[in-house]
Amino acid sequence: MPKSYLSLLTSYLLLPIISFAQFDAGPNDTINPGVPVTLTATYGLIGEGVVTSDDGVEGPFSIGFSFSFFGNIYTQFYIGANGWISFSPNVNARGTRQPFAVPNAADYNPKNCILGPFQDLNPIQAGGPYIFYRTVGADSNRSMVVMWCQTPMYQCMDSLITFQIVLNEGTNTIENHLMVKPSCIDWQNNAATQGMQNENGYIGYAVPGRNATSWSARMEGWIFSPTSVDSFQIAQIPYNLHPIIPGEKIVYRWYQGSEQISSQQRVVVSPTETTTYHAYTTLCDGQEFMDSVTVYVIPYIPNAFTPNGDRLNDEFKILGLPPENITEFHLQVFNGWGEVVFSTKSIEEGWDGTLKGEECPGGVYVWAIFYRVDNKHTVTNKGLITLIR
Repeated sequence: MPKSYLSLLTSYLLLPIISFAQFDAGPNDTINPGVPVTLTATYGLIGEGVVTSDDGVEGPFSIGFSFSFFGNIYTQFYIGANGWISFSPNVNARGTRQPFAVPNAADYNPKNCILGPFQDLNPIQAGGPYIFYRTVGADSNRSMVVMWCQTPMYQCMDSLITFQIVLNEGTNTIENHLMVKPSCIDWQNNAATQGMQNENGYIGYAVPGRNATSWSARMEGWIFSPTSVDSFQIAQIPYNLHPIIPGEKIVYRWYQGSEQISSQQRVVVSPTETTTYHAYTTLCDGQEFMDSVTVYVIPYIPNAFTPNGDRLNDEFKILGLPPENITEFHLQVFNGWGEVVFSTKSIEEGWDGTLKGEECPGGVYVWAIFYRVDNKHTVTNKGLITLIR
C-alpha cells in the first residue's frame, strides 16, 4: 500500500464521530468509491405494547428495580388505561373514568397511584397499542418509562394525547413529560388530574392548577421528588422524552442534501465522493429528532498488487470501515475471458491472486463492486487490477 494512501486514510479515520443522545444516525464511515454502506438510524429501545380494555387496569408488570413510593418498596406496577400507573391492583378502579381531585379515598378511584394525567382516554380504538413501557439505563441508574403515544381522547377522537410517566432508580423521583395534552371540552369539561396519592387516598399531591380542572399542555416536564415518607416536592423541569420506541408510531426519513432518499430506518448508499446524509425521526406524530452521518470516500484504489508473500501489497482489497456497516457488499474479479476468478461478500476479504488454490497468471484483470436492490444487481464501481508475478 503506498505511503500517501496510508497518510490519507489516517487523516480520515481521525475525524470525530458526532451523535445525539436520543437519536443517532450511526458512526461516520470511510470507504473506497462505490462501496455500499448501510446507514442505520436508532432511537432508544422498543417499548412493550400493552393492550387494555376501556377504562381497564392491566398488570402486574416488572419495574426492573426496586422503587420506593410513600415509604413502601415495590418491584411491580399496574397500568390504568386512562393515563395512570399504580403499585396496587386497584380492582375497584376498573371502569372509573371520572377525573377526581387528589387526595380522594373513594373506593372506586385508583390508589397508590401516579396520574400523568388521569382523564377519560380511548385506547381501544383501531391503531393500538397506544400504551408502552420499558426499563432503560444501566444498573443503579435505571428508569421505568411508561408511555401513552397518540392516544385518542374519549369523545374527542381527533385529539391525541402523548406523555410519559418515568420512575427513576435510586432517587425514587418521578418524572412526567407531556408532549401534548389537548383540550376536550366536549367530555367532562376537559377535567384532568396530574399528580399522585398514597395507598389509602388520604395523602395526595397535584401540579398546581391541575387537580381535576380544565387545562392543556405542550412540551412540558415535571418532577415529583420525595422529601419524606409522606411528602413530595413538585417542580417543573426541561421537557425531555425518555427514548423508547412506541411500536409503529415512529417515522424515519433520510436525506441527501434536499432530496429524500428513504423513508426506512435503514438505507443503503454507495457514494463516489464524500457525502453527508441527514436522518430524521418523528415520534408519536409530534417530536422530531435529527442527526447526520458522513461517508468519507478515499478516491485511491490500488491498480496493481504483488502476492509474493512479503506482506507488502499481497492482496487486492477494497476499503470499507467500519466493516459491520458494509452489509450489501459484493466484489468480483474477472480474467480476460470473463470468468470469475474471485468473489466475496466480505469487505474484510481480499484477493490473493489465486483460484481454487492455484496461482493465477500475471496480467490485467477486471473488478466490479455491486449490490442487490429490488432483485436487481446495481454496479457501483469497476476498474482494472494488474497482478504482478
